[in-house]
Amino acid sequence: MTSIALCRRNIFIGGAVTAAMTALASVSASVSALADEPPEDYAEQTLKLDLFSCDISELAARKAVHPVVYKFAELESEEAQAIAGVLLNAGASRPTRPDTLSQMVDTLDRMDPGPAFDLAYIQHQIDNHKSLLTVQKREAENASHQGVQKTVATVLVPLIASHLNMLHTAHTDLAF
Repeated sequence: MTSIALCRRNIFIGGAVTAAMTALASVSASVSALADEPPEDYAEQTLKLDLFSCDISELAARKAVHPVVYKFAELESEEAQAIAGVLLNAGASRPTRPDTLSQMVDTLDRMDPGPAFDLAYIQHQIDNHKSLLTVQKREAENASHQGVQKTVATVLVPLIASHLNMLHTAHTDLAF
């Protein structure tokens, strides 16, 4: 990933987080009122996938050997923490991780650093980002939804799409 691409990505990420935080501040309902509402499917699904991405990215930031994988993992961990922070501060509850995602974290944790780990991490990220993109598109396209969650989803759609492009490029590079 070039320094121009990383700079552009960091600017976009900063704008996305700023937009989400602005939306959070402008929501008329207080955080405590949101916390009293039953958890919404969108927030729960997003947090499950987002927190999984954060955990495997933190692992990859320690184990990755390819510089592109390492840098992606660092940035992804920071972004995932920011997204989780916005949703949790808006009243979402931290969900229980499904067993399948827990098993994936354990599998990656047991792997030795090296090209096989890097490729496995990238593949898990591709799969996770595809799922996350589906959740975000559904929320962003729902005309009846408004507020923080819709704003977060709307901002995340192009961000996740760009991540998928980067991940596919990295996967192609690592597979050869």
